[in-house]
Amino acid sequence: MCICLNCDRINNCEVYSIVEQKHNEKQAYKKKRQFFPQSPTLLCINFFSKNNLYLLEWDVNECLSYQEKPGNWMLISQKNSKNSSYLSFDLLF
Repeated sequence: MCICLNCDRINNCEVYSIVEQKHNEKQAYKKKRQFFPQSPTLLCINFFSKNNLYLLEWDVNECLSYQEKPGNWMLISQKNSKNSSYLSFDLLF
């Protein structure tokens, strides 16, 4: 799972914006992205779904700029009525 979901900087992080784009999600925050984190490590997981569709899962695995704020992703999902693909991915495993 992406560590960005529990990061206080998720609102304006440029890397999280890229991860959202990779997940084909509407960006939850309309703010201008202005924060560029130090040394984020992106992880790409390749897998086949139950319907034999080839999928890619993008996550931030490490980041030196991470500032913990547990449950921060809940605030985003409340503002974005569509279900997050993060939650869908977690249900597959």
